[in-house]
Amino acid sequence: MHGPWVGSRRVAFVPVINRQVDAGVPPGFRDTVVRRVFGDFDPVTQVDRALRRYISTVSYGRAALSAQVTDPVEAANPDTMGAALRSIPSGHDFDACCAVLPSGGPDRTGFAWWHGDEVNGFQSFARVNLAEGLGVWAMELVHCLGDFADLYNTNPHLAGFDNMACSCGTHPTVHTKMHLGWLAESAASTKSTPGTQSFDLHAVGLPQPAPQGRRMAVRIPGRDGGNQYMVEARLRSDQYDRPSFASAGVPSEGVIVYEVAGKTEVYLRTPNALGVGDTFTASGDDRLEVSVTGQLVNGFTVAVTIPLAADERTVPLVRFLAPGHAAEHVRQADLLPAFTGAPEASGTFVFDQSPGPHTIVQRGSTVTMRLRQGQLP
Repeated sequence: MHGPWVGSRRVAFVPVINRQVDAGVPPGFRDTVVRRVFGDFDPVTQVDRALRRYISTVSYGRAALSAQVTDPVEAANPDTMGAALRSIPSGHDFDACCAVLPSGGPDRTGFAWWHGDEVNGFQSFARVNLAEGLGVWAMELVHCLGDFADLYNTNPHLAGFDNMACSCGTHPTVHTKMHLGWLAESAASTKSTPGTQSFDLHAVGLPQPAPQGRRMAVRIPGRDGGNQYMVEARLRSDQYDRPSFASAGVPSEGVIVYEVAGKTEVYLRTPNALGVGDTFTASGDDRLEVSVTGQLVNGFTVAVTIPLAADERTVPLVRFLAPGHAAEHVRQADLLPAFTGAPEASGTFVFDQSPGPHTIVQRGSTVTMRLRQGQLP
């Protein structure tokens, strides 16, 4: 089953050794895997680095891991993944299989296969080892069950601000959570028109829903329509976004800006999170500014500014105006008026316009207004 990962997914965790490398099944091997999946508490801090808790927390309770840990399996060669897959009885109802090795080495580190050939009823399967942290285990399972690939293949990538880039145990970004079905698209506001607008952001690592009036992110479409910028708040607010037994924590606290060119083509534009008084300015044609203007309890206030280029103008709203007044507004914007529909006369008004209001166009462009005779709607 491939993403989004909403609801419960059944995963078989198979402890497996390679007889060519491992001296035998380590004592307590299965019990250790059970802890890593269901409850693995630091004896001093009591922080739990179990995979099931992580998935539940970072998905805001929208995803769940229904797991079964089998008895250990022995492989005669390095194909430990194959041995794990073949050990599950046919006709099973698992969504994925995860082979767990006692240590690392060649063909023993975190890896995931999905959208491949089916093996014993599995199309999604992963491999991890006990020396790897929670972040690796979570990354591989999200590959399999969330249909979401790595985010570390861009430069600069999201690093510690998204577990799918760092495998370090932090929360994914709003972008990733939306693709996984853990946040609705409506959790982010869109700023696409020129001018300055303020937004109150709720930190990603805190429970949902956000307080009234808060947004999880601001989405700003790029000028050419092929990219967009995302703005979100990150605080070391829980055991995953702060350094702990479970996670390396986010690199810094504040507001981050990243550019999204595709589902897994994401570029971090603020290597250090912005603090109050800091401003990010996009380069190239996008010409947008993000300023952190204040700190809130559990978040930040940002001001997003989209300026006009010297040869750009904003189409005014002229619907329901009389033709003369509409034409005057259009000319004041350095644009050219044109009319269609009913002839200009007393009692006519602009019923529709193209381009629509607030559209950014080149200076001197034509605004076509369709006239209608009669009473205003």
